[in-house]
Amino acid sequence: MPSGTSSRLPRRVLLAGGIATGLTAAVSGCTGSDGGGGGGGAVGPASARGLRRRAARDSNGLLARYDATTAAHPALDGTLAPLRAVVAAHVTALSADDPAAAGVADDTPEVPGDAAAALSALADAERSLARERTDALPGLPPDLARLLASLAASGSVQAHLLNEARV
Repeated sequence: MPSGTSSRLPRRVLLAGGIATGLTAAVSGCTGSDGGGGGGGAVGPASARGLRRRAARDSNGLLARYDATTAAHPALDGTLAPLRAVVAAHVTALSADDPAAAGVADDTPEVPGDAAAALSALADAERSLARERTDALPGLPPDLARLLASLAASGSVQAHLLNEARV
């Protein structure tokens, strides 16, 4: 990274990470354990719990990807730490009422040997998960839809920041 970029990036990353964490905390505070908020969602309470558990496992898998990337590229720790903290906040928000929901990541993800490629792989994972969450929104109970929409937005921001960090 050019020296000018590395001095500006952490402030932007911290700002965006702080905003995303604040949004996640605010939205998760409105969500009950069943993810239901009344209304006419097509997904029942049991299905909503299952979707929330899956979202927690997905976020936990993304967290494992951040950890594997940091282990493979220790020089990226300063860049990845605030973004990882946001993903950890997502896991906490999703599993607040069901601590076992996050589960354990099945396996350690492969990390490209090149740091820029590793950042691209993380950005792709963030973008893919954000897309999956956005696609799942129709028919969800309002509280769960708001939470997943917030997490999807955060993931999109994180993907953008990861792409910016490659420059």
